[in-house]
Amino acid sequence: MARSLKVVIHAHTNYSYDANTSPEALVATARAQGVDCVAVTDHDEIDGALAARAVGGVRIIVGEEISSADGHIIGLFLEEWVPPGLTAEETARRIRAQGGLVLAPHPFATLCDSSLHAVGLARLRPFLDAVEIHNAQNPLPWQDARAAAYARAEGVVPYVGADTHIRGYLAAAVQVMPDFDGAAAFLAGLREAEFRRGRFGPGYFARMGFRHVWDRLMGRRLSGFGANVRPRPGARRGSEGEVVPAR
Repeated sequence: MARSLKVVIHAHTNYSYDANTSPEALVATARAQGVDCVAVTDHDEIDGALAARAVGGVRIIVGEEISSADGHIIGLFLEEWVPPGLTAEETARRIRAQGGLVLAPHPFATLCDSSLHAVGLARLRPFLDAVEIHNAQNPLPWQDARAAAYARAEGVVPYVGADTHIRGYLAAAVQVMPDFDGAAAFLAGLREAEFRRGRFGPGYFARMGFRHVWDRLMGRRLSGFGANVRPRPGARRGSEGEVVPAR
């Protein structure tokens, strides 16, 4: 009987401007919570995922949550950085050129102003491998329902995402799926996955809310958040650290 893995997709480290989890802390949390594999998807960066992979002890999928011109797109099984600001189509082509998978995180989510919506999804659809039908950081379940309806209507593989940004929080939403070797087997395993849906609790949202208020009032990031963020050529960062496409 094939071994099953407990897999978390969509996790951020402090290589993202809005997260405070070091790669080492992420791996330690995964081990403590019985997670076998984590897809690390920092905002417009793969160095955090590479650093987590180097720690060892937990399987790490190198990913990136890319700020395309049409909304956020996740690439998995990457070895090279994909720059922000490209169209959905070009972003997907660069992911596919590496043999990676193209995922749509939190589509239709209004609390994330960089989510893909109808136009962006239409542009991405020819390349789309999987859609996030549940996001543990989104408190609005009807948006997950809309994403699930889209995945069913389009025949796209679903997955559940943690979208964790806070140290110590990880396994609120996981998939239990067959062991895999590479991107194609991972996608095939997702088709058979058992989804365990959950949302982060009040403590998580209190910390995230405090970070937002701090950033806006103080004009700088709260200590620990984005500690490893480094500017990349071809992109500039806004007042809260978010990537703004270069012009």
